[in-house]
Amino acid sequence: MTSIDPKNERNAEIARELYVNGADAAGEASDWARSLKAIRVRVDEALIESNNLTDMALALTRNGKHMLVFRHLLAPPKSQDQFKLLCDSWPKSSEKSQRPLKPDVAGSVSNLLYSWMDRDIAPWLNLNRPPSDIERNLLIERVISFIAPKQTETEKRNRLSLAQEGAVVDLLKSMGWIQKPSVVLDTRAAIPPKHFMHKTKFATATTTAQEVDIACGLTGSYVAAMECKVTNDATNSVKRVNDVLKKANAWKAHWGSFVETAALLQGVIKPVDVQRLTDEGVQVFWSHDLDEFAGWLNSRV
Repeated sequence: MTSIDPKNERNAEIARELYVNGADAAGEASDWARSLKAIRVRVDEALIESNNLTDMALALTRNGKHMLVFRHLLAPPKSQDQFKLLCDSWPKSSEKSQRPLKPDVAGSVSNLLYSWMDRDIAPWLNLNRPPSDIERNLLIERVISFIAPKQTETEKRNRLSLAQEGAVVDLLKSMGWIQKPSVVLDTRAAIPPKHFMHKTKFATATTTAQEVDIACGLTGSYVAAMECKVTNDATNSVKRVNDVLKKANAWKAHWGSFVETAALLQGVIKPVDVQRLTDEGVQVFWSHDLDEFAGWLNSRV
């Protein structure tokens, strides 16, 4: 079993306490309201584009985003990864990118959707008639109930992440660092010491360029690639940490030691996940102790 550094345990507990004590009822209610509104629009669009679910393939050839709704019509609803296991030809990135599916792929995806679909949610399909207003509204409300809780957690994390990144940008500027326009970083020394970029990308050898939240120029052509991560619960922390490690490995393979990955953490994070980062050589900092990050930067410029 991996031994956990007491410092990682202590900081994880402080971050958890701050997250719980800082819970914002008004802010989370606003997240919930935005989620309900956005999902209602998504479900209505999916119904219109698919002619009330009679032609899901057609809807997908128009916009891949409709899979978010269609996946939640299944019995039981499927996550992206679960559906990908059933239908390997489905490009799951199309759901987020909103790219249309090719007709043959859309047909395969649609066939699988219909075979797994909960027919009770759309009784008009078996009867070959349009839905009544009541049936249509019941379906919309049911799908909303499935998606809204997850979407609200994402809204909350995004809201906190914006504040977290803003705090880092403000800190750097207060230290006299200069912000440069964001460009794809594909050469060494692209960021001079004491300069930084917000939301930029590092080129890699084997994958597409990986986005980084904050890139800081250090001495000797080195760059600190800072990933800002807010997690809402211990389970979510696994995914966020995996994301950091994936990027760190891609950057290390391409840039060697000239890109030094760092993670700024906030929220509920398991100490063992923090330890995974430090074991892989990622510099770990915390939103509740930005002074430590500032001190580390000062030692590198």
